[in-house]
Amino acid sequence: MTRGIRAIDLPGTRAAYYAPTTVTSQPPKQLDPCLGQPGSLVNEEVPSDYESQIHLALLNLHKVLVAVGASIADIARLTLYIVNYDPQRRKHTRHIQRFLRSHRPAITLVPVSQLACPEWLFEIEAVVAKPPAIPMQLTAPNAKVWDVVVIGAGLAGLTAAEHLIQSGHSCLVLEARDRVGGRTWSTTLPDGKGTVDIGAAWINDTNQSKIYQLAQRAGVEFIEQKYNRKLPIAGLDPETQKQLVAIRDMAEADCQQVGCARPEDSTLDSMTFLAYLKSRQASDRAISTAAIWTRAMLGQEPEDVSALYFLNYCKTGGGLLQMRSDRRHGGQYLRIRQGTLSFAQTLAAALPSGTVQLSSPVTAINQQYPGRVLVRTRNRTVQASKVISAAPSTVLPPLPTRKQLLVGSFNYGYYTKAMMVFRSAFWVNKGFCGLVQSFTGPASIVRDSSIPNDDKWVLTCFLCGDSGRQWSQLQNSERANVLLDQLGEIYGDPDLVRREYVTIVEHEWSKEEYSGFGCPCPSLSPGVLTVAGDALREPFLDVHFVGTETAAEWKGYMEGAVRSGERGAAEVQKQQPWLICRTP
Repeated sequence: MTRGIRAIDLPGTRAAYYAPTTVTSQPPKQLDPCLGQPGSLVNEEVPSDYESQIHLALLNLHKVLVAVGASIADIARLTLYIVNYDPQRRKHTRHIQRFLRSHRPAITLVPVSQLACPEWLFEIEAVVAKPPAIPMQLTAPNAKVWDVVVIGAGLAGLTAAEHLIQSGHSCLVLEARDRVGGRTWSTTLPDGKGTVDIGAAWINDTNQSKIYQLAQRAGVEFIEQKYNRKLPIAGLDPETQKQLVAIRDMAEADCQQVGCARPEDSTLDSMTFLAYLKSRQASDRAISTAAIWTRAMLGQEPEDVSALYFLNYCKTGGGLLQMRSDRRHGGQYLRIRQGTLSFAQTLAAALPSGTVQLSSPVTAINQQYPGRVLVRTRNRTVQASKVISAAPSTVLPPLPTRKQLLVGSFNYGYYTKAMMVFRSAFWVNKGFCGLVQSFTGPASIVRDSSIPNDDKWVLTCFLCGDSGRQWSQLQNSERANVLLDQLGEIYGDPDLVRREYVTIVEHEWSKEEYSGFGCPCPSLSPGVLTVAGDALREPFLDVHFVGTETAAEWKGYMEGAVRSGERGAAEVQKQQPWLICRTP
């Protein structure tokens, strides 16, 4: 456990999300009580549903922690006050566990009949052991001062570096992994024939102009996603289909009213997407089907994400319908035979030799010297006039309160791709297009990812949200079996599915440290956009921030990553167009 708070366990308590008691492993600077925080926004607006109030109360606690210079890891004890507590419906545990992440303070729950205001249903109180401040000092090396150091060699970072170098600036790219590409990662199938994308995979050739231009530059071969055959929708009856269409059209209309770059709607942001659906009188069955959107797009359950954030996410891709579409203007229209990693490789190859330094994770960023930023890796310190951070899990410099709150509130859902390789496209022979939307799981979405010219027939299963996380707990030998069972049920021929099966290729992005332990994009719980959303793209002194999560167009997609890299480079050029490489 970090920052001096250590859990003390008793027999049988280690698996719990809380500890029976905690101790500090070092004397705290001070012991701060964070008095009761209810579930309301800054305008005192209180949502009517219990889970949205929990999210807002946790956000208010987080705001207090940041204000006093503490973190979630400094919480020694929590006290929860819950109105009309029902031990059979412990909805608070999910959200508090996600808030705490791996931290385990002592927790006391106090059932009450009413709080200070009648509309309050939940209040939280904390005791925080604030650690002593340890100032970080880095010695400036007597060496080259780069115009810009870019952290991260994914599409955003490499795009920024290329634009800066083309404009005459000196640039160094530090990448933690032993490869470029970030969340674009292509691998050859076990027999050495055919390439599959275990990361980002789809683009289009109309409204994703930046990534399409890069694809043309890379000289890749496009594979059009087929959709003109039957579509099985597992677990969905005709009446539910009607309800889903109504909910879908409502969400589409509402997302079109939300801004792209700076979404503002405190009412929508005060509630979860689940509460939003219920406020529109969606039936339980319709809600269970609509949940596929948050799972497939963010790896999140609808009770975990702000309604405003989800609708804004959709709007950045043109809307819910366009973002989820496999048709020409949609988010899943074209695949790449050679794999999308070729995009980053093309960008990297165009940079001067030595620009990209692999296996160089950044461990500290310091702005103690005016006009100069020190960046430390495991084995050296480099200095630059500007830094562009394109890494979601990078070590950040001390940030302003709102920026720190925003970054600390980002949360990835569970998201894994499992490519099921078959001897033939048996689903095509049955008249199906290969696209499946399942509301029973474990795979929420299945898409045909075949490579016909390489004679490779692949169904990619997306394991997302709670059902995907449950699947991940299975033994490796069982993972393929349950997916084969699901596909056999969907296509009505379990024996055929198993006869045609060859192998599985999978990757859990939740284990990727340098992708922020998640994919494709972090999300926000209720209230954060209203309180700190406009800090998303704001530079802090000489550090600028890019990445697909910062994009105002096609957030979460490769297009968004490239556009954000261009924006970051433009910010640097605008602030200091005269930058040139120099030595001290």
